[in-house]
Amino acid sequence: MLNRIIRIAAALACYSLLQGCSMQLDRPAEPEAIDFSAGQSLLRDDATKSDLLKDDFLEDDFFFVYGSKTISSSHRTVFRGDAVSVDGSNHWDYAPHRFWDFSSERYDFLAFSGPSTSSTISCNPAAEGALSALVSYDPVDAQYDLMAACKRRIVTSGQTDPVDLLFYHMLSAVSVTIINDSPAAVPITLNSYKFQNLCTQGTAPVSQNDDTPVIPGVWNDMSYNTNLVLGHDFGGNVIVNGGGARVPSPKTDLMIPQEFGLSLTYIPRLVLDYSYKEAPDAEPTRVVTGIRLEEIKAVADDQYIVKWLPGVRYTYEVHIRMGGGLRVSVTVAPWEEIHAETPGVTIK
Repeated sequence: MLNRIIRIAAALACYSLLQGCSMQLDRPAEPEAIDFSAGQSLLRDDATKSDLLKDDFLEDDFFFVYGSKTISSSHRTVFRGDAVSVDGSNHWDYAPHRFWDFSSERYDFLAFSGPSTSSTISCNPAAEGALSALVSYDPVDAQYDLMAACKRRIVTSGQTDPVDLLFYHMLSAVSVTIINDSPAAVPITLNSYKFQNLCTQGTAPVSQNDDTPVIPGVWNDMSYNTNLVLGHDFGGNVIVNGGGARVPSPKTDLMIPQEFGLSLTYIPRLVLDYSYKEAPDAEPTRVVTGIRLEEIKAVADDQYIVKWLPGVRYTYEVHIRMGGGLRVSVTVAPWEEIHAETPGVTIK
């Protein structure tokens, strides 16, 4: 009898042990959070915006991300304009966390940096095909470096690397430098320079092409602004000496890409307001004059610049000579891409 009890107890012990092993073996793996990597230079102010440089990530810097996953040709929303921001540990983070679904075929992501809210962005992540969005911008209302990035991740079991994002500038960076080519004894006083008849409201249709956003060169729903806008007010306090002295504007305007010759009514112009004295004791003469942007040639190839393109910097050099009018040229240069860097988001 005792032997039988011992055998039953041993059998029960073995069964419990096997059950414990089975439960441990069958326990699903912990889900892995989706995290992101975006370039540190994304957060820096550069010479196009101010003289201040950010040396590191700053808490609360952010971008907005849209994302979907594809399962059996069905697209399901994962992110809908969620803000991904820099946390107190210098990592990109968001809430609530989303987790990789390895039963999916692929993930698609579309992200935007610059606006303070996602209200200017319209995107349906669950729409068929690649992701696309409509993004509106008004440089008169608010100036910011609007950028777009996208990524397609083919799902491979166990791959949980951060989604690295390469942001591309969607706007044109425009600045002005003023040079006084008058004789050395003839200074000029700067009052302002402005722009007129520009498209200052518009909507950009941005779409995903695998890992590269398709950013249009001409936007939709654009409206012309007949007022003198943007540019810079010198306040009549900036004197440019003669003999070739140069004064670069302290401000760069981030403009909607646009073509200048689309309207015969609204002709985009750069309007300069300055004063000079013909003699030291003479009353100042004020000059307000406009230059049609489509009639300004590039320094490099002497070709007319008839449009502003996204991701390009335009520096207009205005040469003033008393009695000789104005001579204006423009230097065109690429606006660098903002590359992804690691580490990205660390989610614990």
